[in-house]
Amino acid sequence: MIDLEQVHWPGGPRYTPRGWTALTSAKLFRIGVASLSGYEEYVKVESDDRLGTNFSGFANEVFKATTASMPFCPQYEFQYFNGSYNELLEQLHLKNFDAVVGDVEIVASRHQYAEFTYPYTETGLVLIVPVRSSSKAWSFIKPFTATMWVLISVITVYNGFVVWWIERKHCDELQGSIPNQIGIMIWLSFNTLFSLNGPKLHSNLSRMSGVVWLFVALIIIQTYTANLSSMLTVQRLEPTIPSVEELLNSNAMVGTGTYMERYLAKVLKFKNQNMQHFQSAESYVKGFEDKKISAAFLGTPSAKIFLAKYCNSFIQIGPTYKIGGFGFAFPRGSPLLASVNEALLKISENGTLQELEKTWITPQKCPKMPSDSSSLGPSGFRELFFITAGTTTIAFVIYVCRTNLLRHKNIWGIISAVLKRWVSPRRHFTSRRVANVEISLPEIHLKPTKLSTE
Repeated sequence: MIDLEQVHWPGGPRYTPRGWTALTSAKLFRIGVASLSGYEEYVKVESDDRLGTNFSGFANEVFKATTASMPFCPQYEFQYFNGSYNELLEQLHLKNFDAVVGDVEIVASRHQYAEFTYPYTETGLVLIVPVRSSSKAWSFIKPFTATMWVLISVITVYNGFVVWWIERKHCDELQGSIPNQIGIMIWLSFNTLFSLNGPKLHSNLSRMSGVVWLFVALIIIQTYTANLSSMLTVQRLEPTIPSVEELLNSNAMVGTGTYMERYLAKVLKFKNQNMQHFQSAESYVKGFEDKKISAAFLGTPSAKIFLAKYCNSFIQIGPTYKIGGFGFAFPRGSPLLASVNEALLKISENGTLQELEKTWITPQKCPKMPSDSSSLGPSGFRELFFITAGTTTIAFVIYVCRTNLLRHKNIWGIISAVLKRWVSPRRHFTSRRVANVEISLPEIHLKPTKLSTE
């Protein structure tokens, strides 16, 4: 200023104007907090005649940390509002509040009253349904996946076929009509799963194939027994409604929040008369108990707390629909919004936001429920299947090659026959014996006749 002398600001004043950052340091901002939040973990308002009103919860602590990391320190005070968030945002639009803090969902319908910061929680909408004990009628097939069962059946039948093919000429029981041979082959396939004491094996090739498959079968049987025992011992829970599509087809009532009604009607095609609004986690549970609703749609932040409280009674199904998320609301055109967003990013990157979430939103410990993912697939047995299939294939190839070679006395007879056929210039042999193959010609008998002298 010594070099440039007095600054002449636009409009003629010679003094430095007080910008909005200076005003924020002097002004006391009124922060509206809804006292009807359904989750005390996010917003908790406690009134005391002696100490006044106390505001706590994850949302309030995040706002305090955000303002503390801003380059200027705005002065503010929390003021509770006895009403819904839609009504509170209307008051923000009417300039009765300077900002709104709480578990405020960011949805497009609310942008006519306010602008929102970046979400400080996960975004999404999920479906929550009650659970029930799963039926144990078909539990014996659940230790393995469908692919595993198919692979076991194919390998078993393949091994039985090879053993039957090798042994069929040595055992009269393996011969007979075609249906009889098919039945014996299938019986022989599954008999090797438990022992080799069925029909006596005469060939070392079939013994080799049977021993390797029996070793693999013992491992599979022991694994199946252990997995089935664990499934029958631990209680298994399954959802009462398996998918959103089935919920739509059943025309059942669903619980929702007011902000998600438009999304459910336009995107997921739920009927408005099938939606019922609830505010808190306890009200949702009451609705389930009174059979008023069959399912409930919750925002991901709320669903995390809801499932932590009632993990043994409810379960999340279906995909996560990318909408919502909690954020802070400011009047449209507020110059504070950019600074608050920058401060939110700072506390997210330096770990402050994660620490606050662990303090306020840490889920309660719940017993882990087994799911169908505990069924074993073929990936853990791939090498064993390769070994037994390879051994059986080698035995089959050796048997086929040896059988074809034994049709001739020796291999040199085959070589000589081939050489004689292709080296000799004559196409047809007049010899009666070629390559040890005899050719019988019909005999011609000639009767003597007397010649006449005439």
